[in-house]
Amino acid sequence: MHNPDLLYALWLQLACGISNTVYLKLFTRFSSCREIYECEDFSFLNGKHLCEKNLKRKDLDEAYELMKALKEKQIHVLTYYEDRYPDSLRLIQAPPAVLYAIGDLRDLNDLVGVAVVGTRSMTAYGAKVAEDFAMRLSVCGATVISGLAKGIDTCAHRGAFRAGGYTIAVLGTPIDEIYPKENYKAFHALYKSGLVISEMYPGCKRTRGDFPNRNRIISGLSKATLVVEAGEHSGALITARHAVYQNKPVFAVPGALGDAHAGTNELIKQGAHTATSASDILNELALSYPTKIHPEYLLTSKKIYAYGNASAAPAEEEPFELPAAAPVPTPPPPPPKKEPELPIPKKICSALKGRSLTADELAALTGISIGDLLAELTELEIDGKIHSLPGNRFTCI
Repeated sequence: MHNPDLLYALWLQLACGISNTVYLKLFTRFSSCREIYECEDFSFLNGKHLCEKNLKRKDLDEAYELMKALKEKQIHVLTYYEDRYPDSLRLIQAPPAVLYAIGDLRDLNDLVGVAVVGTRSMTAYGAKVAEDFAMRLSVCGATVISGLAKGIDTCAHRGAFRAGGYTIAVLGTPIDEIYPKENYKAFHALYKSGLVISEMYPGCKRTRGDFPNRNRIISGLSKATLVVEAGEHSGALITARHAVYQNKPVFAVPGALGDAHAGTNELIKQGAHTATSASDILNELALSYPTKIHPEYLLTSKKIYAYGNASAAPAEEEPFELPAAAPVPTPPPPPPKKEPELPIPKKICSALKGRSLTADELAALTGISIGDLLAELTELEIDGKIHSLPGNRFTCI
């Protein structure tokens, strides 16, 4: 941590708390957290913020102890005035004073993020849609951003991993707290190959507003928001509202009439873009980010997505694990000379006949590019011709 403003940024957050609109007033008036610390007169706040008294206390002891704890736990820290801080969050109504992160921290200003959110009480239909959309978005260059909660969030992160993409989880809990506990495998997967972010430091006091508050960060980091499946009172709708306030496009997947999809259907009635395939989102983003988003990486197909074949019953949670190191596959027998090349679907089914393989193994055996392969695997699975197994393996039915 070589940020000279860090100690004062931690002091500021400890003084004013989480998701406080006072930060925007302070950051537009001062050029560093140290300047805020050195200020003696906060009368310009007009007594409208409860933290005004705390700002007049200049005790750095607690901030210093927190800084030591962050260093010991190897937690990344991004403060408002430094270059690594996401520019998009500087523009929201209550920008976080500090962000904490664990995992693969990349240039957050260089990513094209898409928030993929939805209900915790998902159906099998919602689970299928969330994972497939996230996989296709990742293949085409988008970064999937969600909240790592049970349900749709977890499916979104898993879909990004299946495509070998980069995914970011924004927590509504302290950065070092795994919640829910049963999602520990997903957390450790993101610690290794993704990124976990929170504006809450280790040991931060919890409040009822923490999860709704974090939704402004999910939408703030994203260029677009996709609501996959949401009931009338789903927290995912809060993310959609924040996206609207932030002047960013909102997409919703239409669903059957009823409580499970009342929220998404209402969003569409209110003007959200209808998303029946990932290309609806990708084509929109490609207009603004043509060098980063590539809808052409999706296989073109005349088939209508068969998501409706998925059950509307509650979905069972699948294990979330990073793909293990692939064992050396058994070499296939040499193909007959001058044999006409099989179509991609037949080539995949032929390679899977009598055994299970990961996507990487299939790519090595068939010579199909990973982007085309992942898209075709989804089509074959929807058509019931192949079956996915634990450990991100596939077999021919």
